[in-house]
Amino acid sequence: MSRVLVLGAGVVGMTSAYALAKKGYEVCVVDAAPGPAEAGASFGNGAQLSYFYPDAMASPSLAANIPKYMLGRDPAFRVRLTPSPAFMAWSLKFLANATQGAFERNTTDILELALQSRSGIAELSAKVKFDHSKTGKITLFSNQESLFKAKGLSELKNRYGAEQVVLTRAQAFEREPALALYRHSFVGAIWSPHDEAGDSSLFCKNLQILLERDYGVRFLFSTEIRRIRTHANELVAVETGTEELHCERAVISLGAWSTPIARTAGISLPIWPVQGYSLTIPALSSAPVASITDTARKTVFCRIGNRLRVAGLADIGSANGKFREDRFRTLLTTAIGIFPEAGDYGGQVNAWTGLRPVTPDSKPIVGATRIKGLFLNCGHGSLGWTLSMATANKLADMIYQADFER
Repeated sequence: MSRVLVLGAGVVGMTSAYALAKKGYEVCVVDAAPGPAEAGASFGNGAQLSYFYPDAMASPSLAANIPKYMLGRDPAFRVRLTPSPAFMAWSLKFLANATQGAFERNTTDILELALQSRSGIAELSAKVKFDHSKTGKITLFSNQESLFKAKGLSELKNRYGAEQVVLTRAQAFEREPALALYRHSFVGAIWSPHDEAGDSSLFCKNLQILLERDYGVRFLFSTEIRRIRTHANELVAVETGTEELHCERAVISLGAWSTPIARTAGISLPIWPVQGYSLTIPALSSAPVASITDTARKTVFCRIGNRLRVAGLADIGSANGKFREDRFRTLLTTAIGIFPEAGDYGGQVNAWTGLRPVTPDSKPIVGATRIKGLFLNCGHGSLGWTLSMATANKLADMIYQADFER
């Protein structure tokens, strides 16, 4: 088999390398960071493997709240308009996907991918250690209206084997005793027994060891990817800060950075970065065992090993991705207000911010481009960790099929 360059060493790029290597390809992974999962969303994401909660971002409720988000009246969500034509085009497509029908179709399509990914993660969990846990997820709802809507969507997911159950407050406390320390009111919850959790950064680091040892995959770290060089609509090389890497096949899996790199090959991607934050602290004995999602405050709590990961916030607008202390403080204050005794907030707090590469319909972009030899596996939004194995296998099948037909 010939060589394939995988551009990006986040969880999507690393699983792409794995799927391609399993098919016999000679794989080389290229990334600007000094190691896997160090520069993008894979480093500090919410840690949840949300196989049965892969809801599309564009929804009627989100669209109805956009004025509130633009005015800064929701601490967890911010929308700032930018004069960028790309942003305006993305926004219009996003709003077109915010109808109830589109939301349900998109969510169902993503759910099918998530279920495929679940089996792939299960296969790898026997080979790669990443603080994997199968403790399920509890999603809390602060009012009856939101719980009623979630129940309807849950019934749809249960057709796919979700086995989600609506819980009363008393049943939620029984399911997760740590909720006795939850500082806000909620009317009910949904228990999702098959959702899982894990450290995607640790997953990528240990997957690198497996790929090098068992498949001979090469890694070029600290290597800036500058552009894709083409000729007559065919891939020629990937230009880096130090050399040109000549190749016949390459995969763009660069998360939020996929868009500018694809643009160098004349390809426009409908992806806009949505900035999020997380913090990781030592978990205390009173930390919840199951993953907890507080829908009212758009915050997740997830135990990974002896640590507690808290993630949230969604800032849409500027795409610079700079860490903002005020936004991180919002997350920290929110977390303490929800579960003050779950973790050691006064100890070592590892802060992170990253960009989620979101498409208007929340579906990842996987497949060939008009440039012969250039493929895409990007645009996973906040579900890169959850969907990674499904899109990696889909990509590898496409490349293999393209080679078979040559």
